[in-house]
Amino acid sequence: MFKIETWVDNPILRKIADRVTDKDFKEAVKLWKKMIKYIKDPENGWVWLAAPQIWVSWKLVVVSMLKDREDENFKTIMLINPEIIEHWTETQLEVEWCLSVPWVKGKVERYNMIKLTYQDDKNNQKTLILHWLQARIIQHELDHINGKLFVDYLKPKKILD
Repeated sequence: MFKIETWVDNPILRKIADRVTDKDFKEAVKLWKKMIKYIKDPENGWVWLAAPQIWVSWKLVVVSMLKDREDENFKTIMLINPEIIEHWTETQLEVEWCLSVPWVKGKVERYNMIKLTYQDDKNNQKTLILHWLQARIIQHELDHINGKLFVDYLKPKKILD
């Protein structure tokens, strides 16, 4: 369905994505439905995806709201134009990896709690307070729409095999 490209080949991953406008909203929802199918396909085994990872420069993220890494009863939501509006000071260092950089793992420090605003698939403005794994996943995906990759946070000695 999608051709997932690596960060080396995808200049869209390195630029700040465009906001989804009212004019683009219906197209964004269509794309979201395709992205959901992709990540829910057992062969792909993924639970989150940002539009720039599939060559679309929109602030659009599909994310499964896992409570922990073993959670099988999660809800997958669409975030249009998401933005962190507040974060708590406590952070945690954990190993991350990415579909766009499949050969690298490394420890990244992220905020433990964030407050996020976004538009949902009905174009309603929403606010969420997220912590732990959910906060980490969202921060990672928001990096994608802001031209960053998790490897940008790594020091060479922190890259894991």
